[in-house]
Amino acid sequence: MNDMIDLFAAAKPTTLTFDCYGTLVDWEGGASRVLRDIYGFSQDHVSDDALIDMFLELDAVEIRKGIFPYSSVLQNVADQIAKRLLRRADPELGKKFAQSLPTWPVFDETNKALAQLAGHFRLAIISNVDDDLISQTLRNINVRFDAVVTSQQMHSYKPDTRIFEQALHSLGETPGKVIHIAEGLCEARPAHALGMSSIWIERSPRSDDESGAKPHAKAPNLMTIVEAANAAQQLICDTHSN
Repeated sequence: MNDMIDLFAAAKPTTLTFDCYGTLVDWEGGASRVLRDIYGFSQDHVSDDALIDMFLELDAVEIRKGIFPYSSVLQNVADQIAKRLLRRADPELGKKFAQSLPTWPVFDETNKALAQLAGHFRLAIISNVDDDLISQTLRNINVRFDAVVTSQQMHSYKPDTRIFEQALHSLGETPGKVIHIAEGLCEARPAHALGMSSIWIERSPRSDDESGAKPHAKAPNLMTIVEAANAAQQLICDTHSN
């Protein structure tokens, strides 16, 4: 945690930007649960790990095609999973899966951590998702965000820098005063390219996307970031008092 304390103490950030799904929302648990509910996949048929790996593989392919909005990507992914496992797809079920995204649960620590961070920083979201889907998701999060920038608005998906540039523009903030927090390792690269700092939340082995990006710090969850920010603030106060 020392690297995070040092980061907060040195950067003295005013703003924290967050990836949403994977960082604030348990997308793995939510997606696998809904796929099972809709298609009736049993654990004997396919494990959660296999479902998530399949989702990641297909999602990456669809995103590279430049398909918008993201709900269409989700529908295509569900259809292809159904074809692989059931040898048939029903577009209505694929659509149902796409519209389920706002029901995917936030992590247990999300609201507590964000409430504490909101007392010291401005908060924003940068997400590869549609406006209507994220607006419904945010009903489950009990803080107000100063900016919410989506792939639908920018017609680009992370890790493209344009979506990060828009977040900085919307916030009107100097990049050096912003720390981007994301579960996907690759998001550190565009953040750094624009002068932002980054923290990687390594929630699972899948969080390492093999991008080779180098975040400034790493955390297992949001509460560790809260602890580091508080420790840095105390360090700064102690330094000034001396």
